[in-house]
Amino acid sequence: MAQKPMGMHPEDIKAALRKMFGSLAAFSVMIGRDSRAVSKTIATPGYSVPIEREIAKALKVAVKAIWPDRYHSDGTPVSFVVSRIPTALRGGAHRQNEVAA
Repeated sequence: MAQKPMGMHPEDIKAALRKMFGSLAAFSVMIGRDSRAVSKTIATPGYSVPIEREIAKALKVAVKAIWPDRYHSDGTPVSFVVSRIPTALRGGAHRQNEVAA
């Protein structure tokens, strides 16, 4: 069975930032973001790559070392954007002969 890549635990990230800056909100404001931005970034994959990089810079650790599942082996971020291709049939395709059932 393949194992999931291990990185830093979210609580370890939060604890390290709190030791350095007092609170996550204080760090968020210091980097010029909304007060909840850092906590959302830690909890939500793909929320903000720039904030992930700011967190890594503050902790003096590589971003891929903190979140190996959020980055490819070459260091580029994994896309978490969902493809919005419609799967439902349109209009007349529901009724082959254009007559209501």
